[in-house]
Amino acid sequence: MSSEINYIADYLLVRRIRNDDKEAFKLLYNRYCKRLYYFSIRCKLNKYDSEELVQSVFISVWERRKFLDDSLEIKSYIYKSATNFIYNSLRKRSIRKRYIESEEHQDEAYSDSTYDQIFLMDLETSISSIIDGLPAMQQQVMKLSRLEYLSHEEIAEKLSISLRTVENHVYRALRTIKQKLAE
Repeated sequence: MSSEINYIADYLLVRRIRNDDKEAFKLLYNRYCKRLYYFSIRCKLNKYDSEELVQSVFISVWERRKFLDDSLEIKSYIYKSATNFIYNSLRKRSIRKRYIESEEHQDEAYSDSTYDQIFLMDLETSISSIIDGLPAMQQQVMKLSRLEYLSHEEIAEKLSISLRTVENHVYRALRTIKQKLAE
């Protein structure tokens, strides 16, 4: 009986969300956010990826609100979206791991090449120069991230700023570096 009540409540929330009701969306988010988070943790995602999953799923719900079918359970839609996100995250992680391993193998094979060493030194000099030209906070975050190898969480704690602020600074700095190197 209680699942029937939840289904009816979800059904009504979906109908209200389709009509742009932000309060109904907030209720739906509060009902499922912790469940999704712990579901993703059980599926081997780390804390950061699990938080990103919850945000991505609910952004998707909101963006697709006009197309939600209130005759179907929203819970199924949410968990299907989460499963797809988890699958894609694990696949990307696997691809990244294989790429890094192949790069390490290539680095070992070409480590004696004088040309590669000169190119690498030139690239490092260019990147350092670009980083020195960044706004002060981006510069500080990038140096902590790339030179001291601190995680985003450690940087946020050290600088007493939010994790999202650190991520924004890293994103903007990397975008600037890519643009300058492309020139």
